[in-house]
Amino acid sequence: SIAGIGEMHFFGIGDWGGLDGTLLPTGGRARLIVYKGGHTAGPHVFPRTRWNKDHSELLCSHDEFVQCYDTSGGTCPSGCGFVEGVDTQPQQLVAAALKERAAKNKPKFVVNVGDNFYWGGLEINCGSPMSSISATTQHQFDQVFEGIYSGPGLDGAPWLSVLGNHDWGGRVFNNGWDQQIAYTWASNRWVMPAPYWSQTVHFMDLGFSVDIFMIDSNAMDAKEPTADPEHNLCSSLHNPSGASCNSAGGPPSVDECRDFFWGLWQEQQPWLEQKLADSKADWQIVNTHFPCGHEAAWYTKLHTVYGLDL
Repeated sequence: SIAGIGEMHFFGIGDWGGLDGTLLPTGGRARLIVYKGGHTAGPHVFPRTRWNKDHSELLCSHDEFVQCYDTSGGTCPSGCGFVEGVDTQPQQLVAAALKERAAKNKPKFVVNVGDNFYWGGLEINCGSPMSSISATTQHQFDQVFEGIYSGPGLDGAPWLSVLGNHDWGGRVFNNGWDQQIAYTWASNRWVMPAPYWSQTVHFMDLGFSVDIFMIDSNAMDAKEPTADPEHNLCSSLHNPSGASCNSAGGPPSVDECRDFFWGLWQEQQPWLEQKLADSKADWQIVNTHFPCGHEAAWYTKLHTVYGLDL
């Protein structure tokens, strides 16, 4: 419940989490360092390949982009479009703009659409106790979230969050996605009690309410084990042998991974339709990671039949 009158604001953000170069992962995992200087504190960048608008021509490969970072742009193909001071700190620049606007507009909450930690979420296997936060989890949250998004207007504002494909692991499914859920009970603003959930917000003095539905759409990146290994949570090439999140309520195995994610997606659809049908709120919002164009017919149905607003 939110008190007060006048104009009310909330913010939206996604694909924001960088690499924690100071993390010393356990279990034989490599450090999250991609280029020179990536070992220093604060979030760093994973240089992604760059394509033309139609995605028909590769403009800059990952290796070429890394060279841009290693040489501060000295040896860098023009197609990479590298800008020193911008490409080297995008999360910090966005956070600075967010802080400036938050100090002015004081958002009541933040809608977070996922990909919270690159490259592959929290660098710990799924299955950690939900009653505690691992040292790895705390370190990554401190470096990539807590130390970046703070200040007047942001402190204490709830982050209503979902998992992105990179939070499950990117090219694997067995990273510490469940610790992101567990962090809900270790934080006064991180809110993600489950892969899908809902929140009603009452603006008491203004006399209206909003229902916000958080859903997991990562089935869009869950394919057969041998398909598209660089964009597949269920990849047999990248998932470790014997990978399983069964103890955490996740995919039991690589072979069952695709069915798990698509089963989760199919489980959420009637849940959301019923929630929208039952909603007494003035506004209804869906928050999820993959754009609605992936399942356009169903999202259109949510608008036209069930009254989804955003």
